[in-house]
Order: sequence, then structure tokens, then C-alpha cells
Amino acid sequence: MIHQYELNFSVMYSGKVTGSQSTIIPASSLEEANKKLQSEVKRRLGKCSIKVNSASLFVSEGVQYTVSQK
Repeated sequence: MIHQYELNFSVMYSGKVTGSQSTIIPASSLEEANKKLQSEVKRRLGKCSIKVNSASLFVSEGVQYTVSQK
């Protein structure tokens, strides 16, 4: 089953750190959502490091749960 995860993250590249950004990623698990985020950001920016600050799982309109990171 595909869920929607909202990931709030920061990116460090060329010695700079971006402010917190947010994106919604369709994925079957939080791990898959993290991999998709890593892949897309690295495709766009090249060598960089990503820190996920928080993650939420959207269940239905207006209902979401915060997901803890391991």
C-alpha cells in the first residue's frame, strides 16, 4: 500500500546548510520515502548530506501522525 509521508529536512552542500524544507513523498514505507528523498536531492545537487528533521504519515484529509526516526 502506498502512503504519503511528509519529510522536513535540511541539506548541507558546499559548506552551506539550507533552512528546513518540506516535501510530500508517496512511498510504501518511511525507509522508502527517505531513499527517494536522498536520491532526488543528490540528483539535483550532487554530493551533499541530508538531515531529516521530522516525518509525518498522512492517513486521510486532515489526519496525520508524526513518525519517529530510528
